[in-house]
Amino acid sequence: MNNIGKRIMVIGSPGSGKSTFSRKLSYITGIPLIHLDKEFWNSGWVETPRDEWVKKQKFLVEGDEWIIDGNYGGTIDIRLGKADTVICFELSRVACLLNYFKRVITNLNRVRPDMSEGCNEKFDFEFMKYIWNFPQKLGRRNNCIIEKNKDKQIIIFKNRRDVNRYTIKLLNEKNETNLK
Repeated sequence: MNNIGKRIMVIGSPGSGKSTFSRKLSYITGIPLIHLDKEFWNSGWVETPRDEWVKKQKFLVEGDEWIIDGNYGGTIDIRLGKADTVICFELSRVACLLNYFKRVITNLNRVRPDMSEGCNEKFDFEFMKYIWNFPQKLGRRNNCIIEKNKDKQIIIFKNRRDVNRYTIKLLNEKNETNLK
């Protein structure tokens, strides 16, 4: 199926649709999904200590197949060293902020499936600033990573239409394979 790879990292701005896409990709391919937010955050939005976080990620990437959803720039090299495919979401700031607002309104005071128990969804002004500044700061870092790793399969989504087309293409390929 489309030679997407077996070790897939999904990166990009918060609110871009990484987690939703990753769930669909996992369903279509049967490859296990790991949400880094769920692994990093402890109940009450308590961060995992750095040394423990590094160990945890080294363990997570040892599997033969995985989809890992999330940025966590300080440990991105761990995932990148094992990934065969990098999917990068480069949607506009406005689209990401609108998606964030929709997500918060839909899940306010509830825990999303890609988060740890005790990490209820809330409006967070600092996080909104992070989303707004992402393309100029971390988005540039992601682009540099992609440029330096031409040996990996790189897939870049610039808008929701690209994401939907790709997902439909994968579904059609899966259906064709199942009919044979």
